[in-house]
Amino acid sequence: MDIEIRRLTPELAEAYAHFFDVTPHDVNIDERKCYCVTWRSDNSYDDGNHWYPTREERRSHAIQFVRTGSLQGYLAYHGGEIVGWCNANADCRLCVDYLRSFWPIEEYRADIKVKSVFCFVIAPELQRKGIATRLLERVCKDAADDGFDFVEAYVNREFVYTDHDFRGPLAMYKKCGFTEYAEREGRVVVRKALK
Repeated sequence: MDIEIRRLTPELAEAYAHFFDVTPHDVNIDERKCYCVTWRSDNSYDDGNHWYPTREERRSHAIQFVRTGSLQGYLAYHGGEIVGWCNANADCRLCVDYLRSFWPIEEYRADIKVKSVFCFVIAPELQRKGIATRLLERVCKDAADDGFDFVEAYVNREFVYTDHDFRGPLAMYKKCGFTEYAEREGRVVVRKALK
């Protein structure tokens, strides 16, 4: 399958929002469409908001976050259309601090540069065709080129193929060279060393 992976840039903000408009995710409830606004850089939390109550607010903020570079990640294209998304962000200590109450994530260290993978959304008709793996491989390649020490993700040991388990299966990470770093009650932190 011909898949092109592109880094999310400010120019792609509207296309990014449209992908979330038309792609079922988050248990396929339209009002719950997330636009991936939770997982973003710390600089966008000036207003203290972690979540926005309406779909329209989340969409509007997502476009703003993409344009300012606070919402980072990669888009997968097939036939000129976006068919996949991976949120891979740095400078997101607030997001990681939130996850730390669920996953055994190491405390922040200024001497270690970590790129975090938070989620995937793949068009339903193209799921389980390797698109998430391709996105993850690109995250790792670019993170290495950008001088990161690790790529890290927060997954569930028991993955269920539903729209609600958006973190990706543990097996995919292992296939891409990640190792299990820590675990608590079935929640696994996986890391790939880049240096």
